[in-house]
Amino acid sequence: MVLIIGGMAQGKLEFARRALGVSAWSEGVLGEEDCVHGLHLAVRALPDPEAAVSAWLETHPEGVIICDEVGCGVTPSDRADREWREKVGRICCALAQQAEAVYRVQCGLEARLK
Repeated sequence: MVLIIGGMAQGKLEFARRALGVSAWSEGVLGEEDCVHGLHLAVRALPDPEAAVSAWLETHPEGVIICDEVGCGVTPSDRADREWREKVGRICCALAQQAEAVYRVQCGLEARLK
């Protein structure tokens, strides 16, 4: 599995298409495709995102997961938004541990972290 992180609209999907050959992806959901674009959106919508991500990885061990960094900036005043941000961060930490490669994309430039 490959994990790609970075801010919103920084070129993460374009990098995945160009460098990793991604040609199909699910948008904001854990779908049938081998690429999830918008893991942070899926986490918000799922009742048990950790279990869902784990199940997706079992059927897509060579998959690509793209997630916006949501932990930067001003801390939300809404408790649910803070909990969502933390959940996304913790899931990304776990994914990074398992990943074959981790990339951070900023301003369209990728940096391999792992």
